[in-house]
Amino acid sequence: MATITYTVTVASGTNQYGTANKFYINGEVSPVLYLQEGNTYIFDQADSSNATHILAFSTNPNNSPVAAYTTGVTTTGTPGSAGAKTTIVVAPVRTTGAPLLFYYCTAHAGMGNTAQTISPTSQTTEFNPQIDEVIEEAFERTGVRGTRTGYQLRSARRSLNIMFQEWGNRGVHLWKVKLAKIPLVEGQAEYNYASDSENFPNDIDSVLEAYHRNNSTPTAPVDIALTKIDRSAYSATPNKLTKGTPSQYYVERKLNPSVFLYATPSSSVSSTTTPSNFQFCFYYLSKIQDVGDYNNTSDVVNRFYPCMMSGLAYYLSLKYSPATSQELERRYESELLRALDADNQGTSTFISPQTFYGDGI
Repeated sequence: MATITYTVTVASGTNQYGTANKFYINGEVSPVLYLQEGNTYIFDQADSSNATHILAFSTNPNNSPVAAYTTGVTTTGTPGSAGAKTTIVVAPVRTTGAPLLFYYCTAHAGMGNTAQTISPTSQTTEFNPQIDEVIEEAFERTGVRGTRTGYQLRSARRSLNIMFQEWGNRGVHLWKVKLAKIPLVEGQAEYNYASDSENFPNDIDSVLEAYHRNNSTPTAPVDIALTKIDRSAYSATPNKLTKGTPSQYYVERKLNPSVFLYATPSSSVSSTTTPSNFQFCFYYLSKIQDVGDYNNTSDVVNRFYPCMMSGLAYYLSLKYSPATSQELERRYESELLRALDADNQGTSTFISPQTFYGDGI
């Protein structure tokens, strides 16, 4: 918590109590103060104008010694002398909390004003609900109350895993984009986890885009984009072991995916002595991790929390509250659209002018 020091002086001024001597706080005539619970506030009264004016606190709105507030308050020295001050440590919110306060002069009425006590913010941005909290929130949205049975908890966890698989089918996990760098091997067309477990990832959901990197000059690597082709186009290539510089790739989406390059790397774009000189690089969406123990958190970024809970509520409603399914599905899809909109890359739009040759036909 913080320590804040105010300089206090006394001079003639006007506030809601009239015109007379008033406390000036940092040069402002008896302002409303906002004291955050847990903080320490020092009111420095060393200025000679403070002589005979002891600053104190009260819970009485009439700005008088009635109902003096002394919790966490200490007075040091004589006002108007060096070192004179009144210190208040505002009671933290987690204990008794501090009431609405007023600061006043113990000898003269009407010199102060309100000192509102406010609760601090958490100072954290790490909200990440545990799986059991996600499940409880989802059940509450279905209207199913009461203590959850062991079967209901297992059912909810299973539904959450199924929903994550659905998100994978929709491509809903841009936060899971990763980059893989695979050394090229002369004459090798197929690359997968079995052939290179050190570099090839085992959590691929889908490959997004790929390029061939010539890293033989590390300070000036050269990247050449590869074109993604489908199974039919790859099957139609007459000699799949033709060597050269790869220009195309095909992803075989098995349980453990494989990527096929065409052409296969020649000796000029591969190296056995320095494998990192020539690499097949690709961005891919990794799989969302399975739901684990109930006290684990999910493998989901915070912008997807609302649709994760709405989605699970919809899935659970199909089993436990069919009457609410239609409305919960609508809410789920709405939340999902908002999350997807927040998840986009926010790139600029570029318009490429059409180029005409000859007579422009």
